[in-house]
Amino acid sequence: MPRNDKTMATQILHYGRPLTARKAGVRALWWREYAKPHQTFRVVTRDGVEIRGVHLQNDFDTLLIYCHGFSSCKNTLHIPRLAESFADEMDVIVFDFRGHGESGGATTFGDKELLDLDAVMQYAKRFGYARVVLMGSSMGGAIAIRYAADAAEVNAVITLGAFAHKQFSAASMMGLALLKWSVSRAVVRYATPTRIERATPPYNPCEYVARISPRPFLIIHGERDPLIPLSHARELFANAREPKTLLWIPRGGHVLEKMNAQTRAYILEWMAREVGAQKNRA
Repeated sequence: MPRNDKTMATQILHYGRPLTARKAGVRALWWREYAKPHQTFRVVTRDGVEIRGVHLQNDFDTLLIYCHGFSSCKNTLHIPRLAESFADEMDVIVFDFRGHGESGGATTFGDKELLDLDAVMQYAKRFGYARVVLMGSSMGGAIAIRYAADAAEVNAVITLGAFAHKQFSAASMMGLALLKWSVSRAVVRYATPTRIERATPPYNPCEYVARISPRPFLIIHGERDPLIPLSHARELFANAREPKTLLWIPRGGHVLEKMNAQTRAYILEWMAREVGAQKNRA
């Protein structure tokens, strides 16, 4: 059973050493604790990387596993708010991918992160959920697609600003190119903190998305996403099989975790209709 480590949630990794948020400098500006009751947990991947997460439990039989994007983490300001907004309707797990937040290792932009998600999934299986829904933002959405393609235990997938292939906007490609340099990686490591092994996508999610069917797939994307153009969402939709839904947010940007009440309500209605979510255990 997961243990409640009250000290873990107040630490941030700084060059491999844990520091309290108060001592973490610029990172404390975006660090947010979880206000609702939760358990912290740690799992180890098949290649030996420790992954840390939080589990908001309210005895629902549906579990939402949220996968964050590149240079984000489970404690980035808007992510705890997102998780807690769904926690009244279902149980929620949020975790740090390798190289992010409190987890060990270094990011590979979706390659070895599949091992991270699998370790979290094995942890979730202990609780006997009737339904497991993956929700992922940007890189996390790509990982959710790739993982669900081969994971029968996933009952539905929701992506927020996920990419379909390796060609992003010009601004994104320029930024990723800069991360080839050690000085750029050091800046990112200090500011976010994100430790980088690889900063380019290892696969094209559009090549795997058809394998989500017959499970439902919801694609949400910002109309004015400056990093991953709306064309990516359309390509994912075109390559996916039914049941599939595309929702684009008028004037929406890339950080869709900051969703309004209308978008949240849409997701809850979609989940209730497609996977029968929002039910307490008998």
